[in-house]
Amino acid sequence: MEKAEYKNCRNQWSPFQSEEEWDLACFLMKNVGQMKINEFLKLSLVRQSGVSFSSMCTFLKHVDSLRTGPAWTCEIIDVVGDMTAEDGNVRQEQLELWHKDPVECVMELIGNLAFHDTIAYVPECAHVDSQGTNRIYDEMWTADWWWDVQGKLPAGATIAPIILSSDKTSLSVFSGDKKAWPVYLTIGNISKDLKCFEKKTCSLAGYRLFHHAMSLLLRPLVDAGHNGKAMVCANGYLCHVHPILAAYVADFPEQCLVACNKESHCPCCLVQSNKQGDHEENPWHSMADTLKMLQCKHRNGRSRKFDDKGLHAVYKLFWKDLPFTNIFACITPNILHQLHKGVFHDHLLQWCVSIVGEKEVDAHFQVISQYPGLRHFTKGILMVSQWTGTKHKEMQRVFVGLLSGAVDDRILIVVHSLLDFIYYAQCQQHMDLSLKAMEDSLKTFHDHKHIIVELQIHEDFNIPKIHSLQHYISLIRALGSTDDAYQASNKHDYIEQMALWLQQQEAIHHKSTYLTWKQLKTPLVVKSVDDNSCDTGKSDSVSDWGVCAKAHYTITKYPARCRVTVDQICIEYIAPDFILALKQFLTSPSSRCSVVHPTESDHFDIFHSLNVVVSPSTITGHDEGMQRAQVTPMIAARGCKPECPGHFDTVFVLEDSHQCTDALVPGMAYMPGVCVAQICIIFKLPDHLGDQLHPLVYVEWFTVLHCKDPVSSLYVVNCSMHHHQLNVSIISADHIIQLCHLQAWCRKHINGNWSSENVLDMASHFYINSYIDLDMFIAF
Repeated sequence: MEKAEYKNCRNQWSPFQSEEEWDLACFLMKNVGQMKINEFLKLSLVRQSGVSFSSMCTFLKHVDSLRTGPAWTCEIIDVVGDMTAEDGNVRQEQLELWHKDPVECVMELIGNLAFHDTIAYVPECAHVDSQGTNRIYDEMWTADWWWDVQGKLPAGATIAPIILSSDKTSLSVFSGDKKAWPVYLTIGNISKDLKCFEKKTCSLAGYRLFHHAMSLLLRPLVDAGHNGKAMVCANGYLCHVHPILAAYVADFPEQCLVACNKESHCPCCLVQSNKQGDHEENPWHSMADTLKMLQCKHRNGRSRKFDDKGLHAVYKLFWKDLPFTNIFACITPNILHQLHKGVFHDHLLQWCVSIVGEKEVDAHFQVISQYPGLRHFTKGILMVSQWTGTKHKEMQRVFVGLLSGAVDDRILIVVHSLLDFIYYAQCQQHMDLSLKAMEDSLKTFHDHKHIIVELQIHEDFNIPKIHSLQHYISLIRALGSTDDAYQASNKHDYIEQMALWLQQQEAIHHKSTYLTWKQLKTPLVVKSVDDNSCDTGKSDSVSDWGVCAKAHYTITKYPARCRVTVDQICIEYIAPDFILALKQFLTSPSSRCSVVHPTESDHFDIFHSLNVVVSPSTITGHDEGMQRAQVTPMIAARGCKPECPGHFDTVFVLEDSHQCTDALVPGMAYMPGVCVAQICIIFKLPDHLGDQLHPLVYVEWFTVLHCKDPVSSLYVVNCSMHHHQLNVSIISADHIIQLCHLQAWCRKHINGNWSSENVLDMASHFYINSYIDLDMFIAF
């Protein structure tokens, strides 16, 4: 690309004229359909702007001139079906197999300079402790599979572990009769922070067609896997790379399709179909034994072992010639379909609804206290018409606290043990200790699951998705932690148009990656931010408070309300002890102010939000972010606008005598000085009362974190009282370390006066919800 840039007079945006035109091209290609692009380019405003492309045709010529990756090729497959036509003959069809050479795809990925700092070429063994007793499992190169295969290859060989994913997809939006079976490829050398996949019962003929097509697709891997291939890697070295199939990501029907077994059997191990509910280790399928049984079936027509193992009569399996590959150990956990949709929604949720009752479950969901980013099911969950993985996860965030006190303790143990397993499975970095905790959660579920049968909620646990939990830990140790083109075309020759559309998208992506890489080669220029644009509390606003060290919060530059009277504060923000608390703070040793007592005639600037910085986590895999704590008073009804209830978030606070921290860490609940409080007011002192490094926060305290519910394992807190009054005080904003979600303790039947807006005021006992997100779960 650099050579092409020099040929075009060092215009890095070529074939586009400028950076602005390139940005427009990216936007159009990624967000606008082809017909709409044509209409957009015909607008007089666009024509007068002088862009170098005036129609869809000229725009695509520009895009097609960009560099792309490996070329698409098409093979025709003649398929003989298992249905007969009206004339009595077996139906036949010609299908198109559009594909890229997988070896060329590996070369493209492993040589991409954008991955230079996030790619590995050799296996590693990392431990948390210096004694080497607590091993880390996250990236594929830290797991066992790479070490095992590396020992089978010549010295100096480099492995490119191939990860495949497939998903049968309906293409036609209107008729529903067009289908494709996309297969995605990446390599385990690339950090999981960067790689991702974009995103049924099958007849015997479908099984055979799938394996035939996959064998054609992966044919180049046989020789390359055995003998290796010279590739230029992102670090600039020429390596002898062996691309080897290491993992296959698919939902359960496609897992069975890959393993060539019936859906009543496990695609990984030899467990009997009527023993899938047992917590027992079973031997894994053997490729040699499976191929032998298929040969026997093919030769003799009948085989008892073939029937017992639940195999399909597919005799040309795509994986039989792939070197160093055990396909049954390649089938990875599928968190979405197996855990969120399968174990949680299809089973655990339905069991609990049967026990508690539909109306009561809805009532419990409706009074869940508010929390930033938490979905509130205002009408309950029974009115939800379309479930998604996101909605499943939103329910999981409150499910244990919601059922605490509403169901028998034995049921609650089943619930929180399965939720614990689901949460541990989502960690992006595992250790021996976390895998042990994961195994303990699964064992706890199996030790107590009999209550579901005793209550006649479910007959047995011979459920494939529940059995799949048995393989999670061993697969994590082996492979590391778990982790529409058609709408742009005109519905004709759709597969070919999909390939062309993908190639055009790939060209834009290649150019964007190159430009990003080129920027990283040169010093970055920090651009200034317009003062008027700061309405979300960016870090430049913190500097107004004179903070030199790194602050763990941000706040808006300008207050939401200025010169608010003490009477307004006491009434609107429900803070009758505001002046008393402020006097105590100003006379405390931690205050930097000279002792000038506030009076009822003082005025204060009030802020309605404070953004708490959430540090990145290698364990949960998220980047740095923000959590917004809101503090808004009730707004009375006006005209046709209804009354808007007040909103006062709860937070974790670190007391004055302890060092502030910028992140949730495992075991945070045991840290001395961590308390829970509800924010009532965020304010700035008037000048005559002194200067503070940070804004001040008026809070109402809850009791200390000493009491833990023995069944749900959630901490229990109450409103803290002092002389029969709410215990309140004023703290510095830098002592707020994290938002906290409290769930009211309730019995099976909900108090009819409760709502999500008033539940923190109405209830007397609360659970600290450690399931609100993965970071909180690990910390508690």
